[in-house]
Amino acid sequence: MKEIPLKAKVQCSDSPCGKSTNVILNRDTHQVTHVAIEDKKLPDNPTRLVPIDNVASTTQEQITLNCTRDEVTHMEPFIISQVIQETGSGMAYATGTSEYVVDDTGYDVVNMEQVPAGEMALDPGMKIIASDHTVGKLDELVLDPQSGAITHLQMREGHLWGKKDVAIPVADVDFTDGETIYLTIDKDAVQALPAVPVNRKGN
Repeated sequence: MKEIPLKAKVQCSDSPCGKSTNVILNRDTHQVTHVAIEDKKLPDNPTRLVPIDNVASTTQEQITLNCTRDEVTHMEPFIISQVIQETGSGMAYATGTSEYVVDDTGYDVVNMEQVPAGEMALDPGMKIIASDHTVGKLDELVLDPQSGAITHLQMREGHLWGKKDVAIPVADVDFTDGETIYLTIDKDAVQALPAVPVNRKGN
């Protein structure tokens, strides 16, 4: 199993195919199951969920797939848009057998991540909230070099403890909502966590 870079170029077996945006992992085993990619040239929907078995190789700058662009086109989308109807009063009305809503009905477009059941999506920049306080944002994912499972979420900058790198065990993640990672531990427990070394570009 290989490390999966985010915001990296994606190369299909026959042509370029956008960039990687998220990794999807199993909540129980923490194994990476899919890579989410975005390519605005894909038909119908610019995002796709690529199974990890289709990742042939990776570098820090590129993910190379063992499938063609056409095969990627037929994979499941990662983000779908839904139109939500709203009313000025937040209510719909009915009379007799007919239903009607107030005249100032509006519509919102909501983007929703299509994460398989029992899995969760992670990407750099997601806010991390402990059980009692916001502690920072996700910068990197730390993987076990043998199993390929994600072991820690790394915060390097923009967190409560300044320049100290903070590595949060993935087992301490409660859930995510697509924009925020919620932890089962409080900020004091986060501060007390030991640092985990990370191999970075240029090291």
